[in-house]
Amino acid sequence: MKRGSGEDATVSSSAIDLLVLLRGSEPEGLGRAEQVSYQLETAIMMGILGEGDRLPRELVLASELGVSPATLRESLSALRSKGLIETSRGRGGGSVVLGQLEPSGAEVRRRLRTTNTEELRDLGDHCTAIAAISAKLAAERADDRNVQYLAGLAERFENSSSPQERRRADSRFHVTVGVAAQSSRLTAAMLQIQAELSGFIWAADEYGFSVAEASRQHAQIVEGIAKHDPAAAAEAAESHSRSETALLIAQHLQLLVQSEESG
Repeated sequence: MKRGSGEDATVSSSAIDLLVLLRGSEPEGLGRAEQVSYQLETAIMMGILGEGDRLPRELVLASELGVSPATLRESLSALRSKGLIETSRGRGGGSVVLGQLEPSGAEVRRRLRTTNTEELRDLGDHCTAIAAISAKLAAERADDRNVQYLAGLAERFENSSSPQERRRADSRFHVTVGVAAQSSRLTAAMLQIQAELSGFIWAADEYGFSVAEASRQHAQIVEGIAKHDPAAAAEAAESHSRSETALLIAQHLQLLVQSEESG
């Protein structure tokens, strides 16, 4: 969804903070320019950077990301070649995000089919642990603005019109719980987990996913945080994360069965 009205919107400082925290989520063996490209692509996939967002000036963004301007320009060039951004020169110029990055259905199915059950369970256990402690601390530390923003993200998830939109809204919701916990380390950990999960976009009906149930679980998390009830918030976050993990594993097993039947 394009942000702003009539003009491109300069990306917020909070989005840049999240972009910086994505460092370390990239696959091993990448060069520095490739790492920055991965950070930016992942931020676009997760909806941290949205259509119409104008990136900071190159010198500013390079400084924020801890790279040289030359390295950043190489990364931006790679994103332009993929059609993810466009760059104009001169006064008022800069790089603007063109649209959301969406993996193909074939790539999602391939990745989910080839990621074994143990890996999915380990990822789910990690996500559950981080989600629960984040929700607990958010219930202790969040202010009214945090709660309102979380409630808005939960509503965005419920009203999303596609699995891709739901995946992005769900990712932002969980990352924002980390922000509400006022812990940069927990936020970074959840960002990296959600970056990994972003490649697994599940369908609403085919594998038994219920938007209504997930929305109910989000509401329980928000309620626990709003009432400053750490135990309730942590329990709701743990239950929600375990449900997501069970769904991923169910999809994985179904894809294996379909592969065997077609083979």
